[in-house]
Amino acid sequence: MEIRHLRYFVAVASELHFARAAELLNIAAPTLSAQIKSLESHLGVTLFTRSTKKKVELTYAGRQFQKRALALIESFDQAERFARDAARGEVGDVRLGYVVSAATSGHVKKAIQLVRVKLPNVLIHIQRMETLPQIKAISSGGLDIGFMRRVDTYPAGIEAFALPRQRFILAVHRSHPLAKQKLITAATLAKQQFVAYELDAEIGFLRNITAVLPPGTIPQIVQRAPDAVSLLTLISANVGISVIPESLMKVADESVVMRQIAGPPRYSRNAVVYRASEPSPAVLAVLKEFRTAFASA
Repeated sequence: MEIRHLRYFVAVASELHFARAAELLNIAAPTLSAQIKSLESHLGVTLFTRSTKKKVELTYAGRQFQKRALALIESFDQAERFARDAARGEVGDVRLGYVVSAATSGHVKKAIQLVRVKLPNVLIHIQRMETLPQIKAISSGGLDIGFMRRVDTYPAGIEAFALPRQRFILAVHRSHPLAKQKLITAATLAKQQFVAYELDAEIGFLRNITAVLPPGTIPQIVQRAPDAVSLLTLISANVGISVIPESLMKVADESVVMRQIAGPPRYSRNAVVYRASEPSPAVLAVLKEFRTAFASA
């Protein structure tokens, strides 16, 4: 039995007339009659009663079969549509990792909202993850796309494009001596104690600090944190100060204040990172939308 047999049966069951059903199906009436007899033979039941006056009626078995046949045809049609949509990248699942600054900047929110509008049948699964673990997960297939701090070089097979930059600011505890100053110079910062990320998480972050210090200055790091929220917690405990993207202040508590750094503006740079040879049409479709959206930001 093939799907066409179900379609033939449903047409006759709807019209209760072989000639009209054959016309709708664009086949010859004798062909349709032969196909229905073949279906009945295959099932071992009579689906229609036929009179000499060409009157056709469904048997009890035919009425029960009609319900299942309609459901099966709908399921088959849905499967066909799903396959075509999947090939075009219009359905599927995409796993997206992000650092906190990509969320506080609004980039992750914008990305999810964009996909919901442009690709409503693609589901974005998000996971907070630091930069280096994201790169490893994308390389191994555990993630599809990463919103992370930009690094100078990526492993083979990994590519990236830039997200809109964020200005660096100095985050200090409100009782810290620097909180009394509105503008902090590089010479002043050279003498300060900093908190920073743990070594295995600081990919791209150390530049936040060294970018605002006098050339050749080695920052004095007194404690390290595994992530941005932990970093802000150390600042709020007055353990040290740090240089962060301005948007991170959105998740800092009221004990943390931001101060501007003297000199030309310096910026934190995040990037969208992905596999160069991505096989998933859904991931490729999402990346295309991201490129268009963030290139114009």
